Amino acid sequence: MNSIDCEVIQDLFPSYIDGLTREKTNAVIEEHLAGCEKCKKVLSSMKGASETMPETTSEEKKAIDFLKKNKKRNHRILIGSIIGALLLVAVVLAVRVFAVGTKSAHDWMAMNLNVADNELDFTAVPEGSGNAVAALYYTEEDGVVWLDARTVLVSPFHTGALNGQFTASEPIKEIRIGGRIIWSDGATVSALASDLYSTRHSYIGDMSVNNRTANALNLRSYLGAYENELETSSEPYGWKIIMSEDVPSEELVQKEQDMEAFGYVIIGLIENLDHVTFVYQSGGEERTLTITAAKASEFLGEDIKNCSLNIRTLDELIQKTGLSLDAF
Repeated sequence: MNSIDCEVIQDLFPSYIDGLTREKTNAVIEEHLAGCEKCKKVLSSMKGASETMPETTSEEKKAIDFLKKNKKRNHRILIGSIIGALLLVAVVLAVRVFAVGTKSAHDWMAMNLNVADNELDFTAVPEGSGNAVAALYYTEEDGVVWLDARTVLVSPFHTGALNGQFTASEPIKEIRIGGRIIWSDGATVSALASDLYSTRHSYIGDMSVNNRTANALNLRSYLGAYENELETSSEPYGWKIIMSEDVPSEELVQKEQDMEAFGYVIIGLIENLDHVTFVYQSGGEERTLTITAAKASEFLGEDIKNCSLNIRTLDELIQKTGLSLDAF
């Protein structure tokens, strides 16, 4: 029996120490130990380590089992809570996106607009095929009606456009979406006219305010880089726009026509501005083009300054010059 390998015997020691081995196995182990000092020492060492470890009582085992079960239960509760919270967030977002939406005056436009005295009938159409108008809001003051909409994503509940009707307390003179005028004095107003009309001002001497008009016309994108010089030391007041980029000869005629159109609009929107001068290069030759208030009035067929008093007049000027949003 002593021919059994020591490693095999030593593998049995943990079970032997805990009293888990059978009698025949014990007899084999004890017979081997009788003739093997090495295994005796190993067994003695393992018994010593086992004896230094405190024995777990039945009460302690119960407590440990309870803690394990409680830990598993808490883990399941935690996972359930996280899943529940995520579902709640998903539901709230879905309600927000598809039912509640956001109140906005900038992502929709009114179409098929009809006004009769104080009655307004129109269709609110959202911008983008994935959006829908869920509700409409109206406010009015002194004949001006403001329209606002609550927009959501398209769903079976809200599929896109929404018809609206409103009866004002007095005859309607103007209709706005947010800060944009869309209808005035019996006719619709172009978006470009509305954007430009909001930049009208009385004094040419404030370049930061002048730039609002220039930006609405998108001058820098169309003309390229340029510098400004204001002639405000004495009347008549002027604005000189000095272009940096050379104008190709094949584009010269069209470019000069556009400069005239820009000049007409700028003069019409700045009350004390008498003339606008464009300074530019073409084929290495410096050129200048000056548009005066008198020339602009002659082109319009009435006082050019009426553009800052009536948006319909401004819109007529824009249409007459051929300027449009598509050009910019």
